[in-house]
Amino acid sequence: MVLDESKVKRAQGHSFTGAVVEHLRFTGARLSRVMHPPAQRIDSHDHDWPVLTIYRLGGYREEADGGAATILDGPSVVFHPAGSEHADVIGDQGLETLALTFDSAWLSPEARRALPDRSDWRLGGGVSSAARALAQTWIAPGAREADVRAATSRFLTAFGRQRVSGPPPWGAHVAAALETQARATTICLAQSLSLHPAWLARAYRAWRGEGMAETVRRRRVERAVIALRGSADTLADVAIASGFCDQSHMNRGFQAVLGRTPLDVRQEAMLLAPLARS
Repeated sequence: MVLDESKVKRAQGHSFTGAVVEHLRFTGARLSRVMHPPAQRIDSHDHDWPVLTIYRLGGYREEADGGAATILDGPSVVFHPAGSEHADVIGDQGLETLALTFDSAWLSPEARRALPDRSDWRLGGGVSSAARALAQTWIAPGAREADVRAATSRFLTAFGRQRVSGPPPWGAHVAAALETQARATTICLAQSLSLHPAWLARAYRAWRGEGMAETVRRRRVERAVIALRGSADTLADVAIASGFCDQSHMNRGFQAVLGRTPLDVRQEAMLLAPLARS
């Protein structure tokens, strides 16, 4: 069976989709990069196919199953079964995700049995790290369908078994410091909390699904993406204003987080302009 995205139910008068760049398609599955402009409102909708969404950048409020909602603003993964109603509000930094759309029959029998029957998500933790590893399997040059299908089936089989836990007591303090303090270090944060730096570094990664330095880099890339798509400032000026040391530093950050260059991101502005006006 071949996926047919034209069957997606669309809200009246509003396109809920983002700017979609297809990366890879097999007979029963495809992977696309999906970008949304800041503050886009995505009306309630559902899909005829299950969708697994892997976070890359930005943030959004996800509302599903008649009112359940959460803020997803870091490494995370969301699963929507076919027919599950959900709506979203994109945050001020916009949003970029990788969307895996598939026919359930494409998966292994064990994975099909493990699929949740309602919308479900995981923020941070080992499942987000596993989701990023799955994405790398999909986007690897010369990816083979058998390998991709096996990796996807393993991930979805394990997805429902991952335990959901709340933030640690020190989480808000560390998150705020990484947002507001340009030179926040693990040692300083640990001292302020009377914790050992090595323990705090491991605990933060286990909670958020990325290290503190990765969070800081991702936030810089988010600021730079907004500037690149919304201004004519030079790449060098954008780099400095976003917290990078220079343009080369920004280039390395973009490759690590998005796998693209700042110039690539600037050229994508035309794809997002119609959505920003919707």
